[in-house]
This record gives sequence, structure tokens and C-alpha cells, in this order.
Amino acid sequence: MDDEIIGIVPNMRKSKMLGLSYDAFTLVATPDTTIFAKVTNDVMKQVVKESRDQAKAEGKGFLGQWGAQIKGSFRYAERYAGMSAQAALAENEANFAIPNASIKSIKVKKKSSSDDDQVQIIWEVNIQSNSGKLKFKTDFDPKDHFKKIYGDRVK
Repeated sequence: MDDEIIGIVPNMRKSKMLGLSYDAFTLVATPDTTIFAKVTNDVMKQVVKESRDQAKAEGKGFLGQWGAQIKGSFRYAERYAGMSAQAALAENEANFAIPNASIKSIKVKKKSSSDDDQVQIIWEVNIQSNSGKLKFKTDFDPKDHFKKIYGDRVK
């Protein structure tokens, strides 16, 4: 497995149990492989703790540490940039990888729904590979990220 990480796409949610709940993944791409790293409570706790400890080491008080914790929870995916692909895959038994060569297409579709005063926009991501279809949802448009990684297979 080539270890150079060429792209990271956070907050990819995979529905489970009739769509009432989901597992969150971070997509970590190398030139040859795409890894889906499951976001767990333990990982989030560790990232938040590291952010708080760093703020404390920088001499920040309670509010500075609290702010660092909040920022850390939003930047959890950045930690994969400093990690090897092997380490990202081995981090959790629920993590899995597929060869990039097996990815036939990636379709990104914007969906919106509204209730009373609010409009909610989500993007549906369908990854078609030789081993089947993977469906995810995310709160931001990942199309540009995917195009940088997978080129013209992104629709």
C-alpha cells in the first residue's frame, strides 16, 4: 500500500438501521487505496484532549482551552495528514480500504429538504466499485475534493 496521503474527506456518514442512525467516516486517499476510517467516540475524545493539552501548554486559561477543544473536534480529520495510511487503516477494526483502481464512479448529488422555517442541504455520495456500492451523506459539497483524488470518475 502506497503511504502518501493525497486527500482527506471528513464527515462521511453511512446510514445504518433504517437510516435512523449512522456511522461517521473520514475518507483517507493514497494514490492506490481509499481508506474509510471510522470516527469513534474514543478518537474524538483523544483529539479533544490533545487540543486542550496543547492550549494548556501554550499557557491558555480555561476559556482558551475550551475554545481549543471545540476547534479540535471540528478538525479531527486533519490528524490523518500526519499519519501513515497503514496506521489509519489499523486504527480501528471497523476501518476498511478499497483499491482506487476498483472505483468505477463517484456520484455527488445535492439534496435539500425543508420543514417550516428551515432548509437543510445535504450531499449524497455514491461510490460504485467492483465490490459494490457505498452510500454516504455529508454536510458539505465534497465534489472538488473527489475530483482532485479520482479525476474524471467523479460525476
